[in-house]
Amino acid sequence: MWQNIIFLVYLYFCKTIVYSKIITPDDPSTLQSAIISANQEEGLDSVTLAPGIYRIPFNSHPNANILLTNLRNFVINANNVTFLMLDNRKRGIVFYNCYNVTMRGVMTIRNDIIPFSQGYIESIDQKSFVINIHDGYPTTLDNTIYFPKASTYYIFDRNTRRLKDQTYDYYNRNIIRIDQRRFRVMFDNNLGQEIVIGDLVSMRGSGDFGIICDICELMQFIDINIEFAGGFAWFETGGKGNNRYERISAQPGPKPLGATEEPLMSANADGFHSAGVSHGPTIINSFFTRMPDDGIAIHGEYQMIRQINQNVIICMRRWAGIPYAIGDRAAVVGEDGIPRGEARVQQLRTLPDDYLSSIDSPWPHFQNNHYYFELELDTNLNGTISSNDFISNIESTGSGYVLKENVILNHRARGMLLKAHDGLIESNLINGSSISGLVMQPEFWWGEGNYAERVIIRNNTLIRCGYATTGSWTQQAGVLTIYGTGTSSVAYGHHTITIENNFFIDNDGVQMVLDGLKNVLIKRNYFTNAQHKVNNRGSDHGIDGGALVHINRAQSLTLEDNRAWCLGAAHSKPLQVTYLSTQIIGMLDGIIVDNHC
Repeated sequence: MWQNIIFLVYLYFCKTIVYSKIITPDDPSTLQSAIISANQEEGLDSVTLAPGIYRIPFNSHPNANILLTNLRNFVINANNVTFLMLDNRKRGIVFYNCYNVTMRGVMTIRNDIIPFSQGYIESIDQKSFVINIHDGYPTTLDNTIYFPKASTYYIFDRNTRRLKDQTYDYYNRNIIRIDQRRFRVMFDNNLGQEIVIGDLVSMRGSGDFGIICDICELMQFIDINIEFAGGFAWFETGGKGNNRYERISAQPGPKPLGATEEPLMSANADGFHSAGVSHGPTIINSFFTRMPDDGIAIHGEYQMIRQINQNVIICMRRWAGIPYAIGDRAAVVGEDGIPRGEARVQQLRTLPDDYLSSIDSPWPHFQNNHYYFELELDTNLNGTISSNDFISNIESTGSGYVLKENVILNHRARGMLLKAHDGLIESNLINGSSISGLVMQPEFWWGEGNYAERVIIRNNTLIRCGYATTGSWTQQAGVLTIYGTGTSSVAYGHHTITIENNFFIDNDGVQMVLDGLKNVLIKRNYFTNAQHKVNNRGSDHGIDGGALVHINRAQSLTLEDNRAWCLGAAHSKPLQVTYLSTQIIGMLDGIIVDNHC
């Protein structure tokens, strides 16, 4: 008996004392197995990676350089560590089905070969230009392993090295090598006068995510930097979420060997992307710059309803599987933009592929969908559900997110693109987002939802947004845009939004676009040095680029103690309110303009 007691005490103290081990960069091919073994076989609480460069070799996995699965209650300490991914076509680190895992330290994940290239325009024809690749950057643009034949090209100002004002996304159709470092890039349409010889150019190459959390919960990433990501730098998808990201970044790495020019881009897509996660991320004091897409994006997924039989609906989806569980709340919204209501899922069933014939949908995301499933709801929403309506799982839209004290700098697209409930957006700096600083809008064309509810936007600073890769066609025209969807005049999908104490500095065009919303407070926001240049963003939708705030399809909206000064010659009016807006308080004195500087 006493021998057993002594043995148990021995095990207890051994487990208490021997809780971690050190991994060195000597054999990086064993890194993955060493981490998994420490947690799942040795029962350790943590591992510590010795400082140094870990050159992660090519491996046989189809899409991951490092795959960490089923980790539980574990810490990866990695101070002064760099993971150098030799295969830039794969995902960097994949965390799959992990719970309460922390990765921390001054750590960098970098692709060894930059997954894009850059150079300058040497000559221009009507539908093509010749790019001369900068020293040290990839010259494999005609190799489809590393660059798609058709990609997206971006034009940068040779002095500021930001996206050039009034340039767009340029989609090429072909590329032909001229010599070792020069290529002719061909387009379907004539190139505009906004492009001139000497402009700098970069483009999207092939690649994948930097770090992905797939079906994970309570993850923590602290002081982790991603450089030269092949897709999204950071990506979380599926699972319960509630992950925390503190002092993370997406930014360019160092110049490649032999280069004299600094990198123009940091990744091939978004800085941070959250899709289909139950509880949204907390992102604090982080930095995202030079991406060719959004800074931070959070959303769920729409499926299209094809048939209805009382409480039973048949849905069509782009991917296999049923993104619901029994008891989940589902939100239905009409193609006209009107929310139909919410229902609980009582039963679900997978249907055969191509269960129904395909349809010619006006929404690209829903063209040629092959996967079907059936939901039984606890209500038919008084018979208001129609075929071609959209449905989404409210439990998987990233609600409850917190975005605080982050910096998003000099990149293409939206600083933040948010489509979830119960969010806090506070004390962020968004400077140089080419389309908009902050956008909330359901997007049927991407199959991404939902409307925003109960969101606080306060103490943020938005500087010089909306200067490139956008134009008169966009609905997301405001530096801050909350926009509905569909054509109905009463599509009030967004509600209970507070926009308070934000600073808008050096922005041309319309500053706020507010559409498809109700119960909104806009209080103590400040606009300075705005509208010195004409910018026609949104004019195709009746939005006046000279107005500070445009309001349409709004109900119960209050403007209070907002102020503007140092406005330029392109300013036309403080407020543009359409006849589709009702119960607007502060139309006369909600924005005070002081023409002095």
